[in-house]
Amino acid sequence: MQPFLSIITINFNDASGLEKTINSVLTQTYQDFEFIIIDGGSTDGSVAVIQKYQHKIAYWISEKDAGIFNAMNKGIAKAKGQYLQFLNSGDVLNGSTALFDFIQHDLFKGDVIYGDYKFDKGGKVYPDVLTPFFFIKSSLPHQSTFFHQKVFQKIGGFDERFKIASDRDFFIKCFLSQQFVFQHIQYPLVHFDLEGISNNVNFKDKKQQEDELILKKNYGIFYPDYKKMFEQHIALNDKSKTVKGILKRLIFKVKRVCQIR
Repeated sequence: MQPFLSIITINFNDASGLEKTINSVLTQTYQDFEFIIIDGGSTDGSVAVIQKYQHKIAYWISEKDAGIFNAMNKGIAKAKGQYLQFLNSGDVLNGSTALFDFIQHDLFKGDVIYGDYKFDKGGKVYPDVLTPFFFIKSSLPHQSTFFHQKVFQKIGGFDERFKIASDRDFFIKCFLSQQFVFQHIQYPLVHFDLEGISNNVNFKDKKQQEDELILKKNYGIFYPDYKKMFEQHIALNDKSKTVKGILKRLIFKVKRVCQIR
């Protein structure tokens, strides 16, 4: 029988983070899922953690891989669920009812269904309406996203040439293809681990290089125009943060209040 959801967790030498992720999955009140773990040949005790819970894991393997997205593609190849979610080692579902709350939400429909993030301090809420310009500025959270299996059947897997930002490339390809329905659910599905490679300052330059290549590849001749729009957007934001900009907004608000009264 086909499970509704395949949860794919990749890991490399993060035994403590892996166990946190496993526990957050296995304690869910919603149970119509299969759990897949792809380990990159860890030597820190991660395999022992997997073996501890293997009776509740549909499939796992520990072998050397070619990086994060090679491991995620291995998970896709084994997944049988109607939807796929990538919950990487260290990330945890936001409470034991997270899957139930998300899947039973009135807005749960579509092909790429994305929620929000919770951090140790604060969180991030994504827009309901997406535009090509949004993906110039940012991307969606793959940990808080359910992908219908047909997305991978039509688009393929993650581009393994990109070692850090291939998920952004994948989201852009899906969006620009106009083949899929994107749906936002304003719910913090995942407590996000900010110590991942995409947020590591040691990989900042590499990520910027990949982002540039990804945007050029996907936007083609339109990329220079979008880049100019983005630079203008940043300049406006920086200007609004100056003392002069803050005072201008404050005066406007005071005048508005006075007019209302």
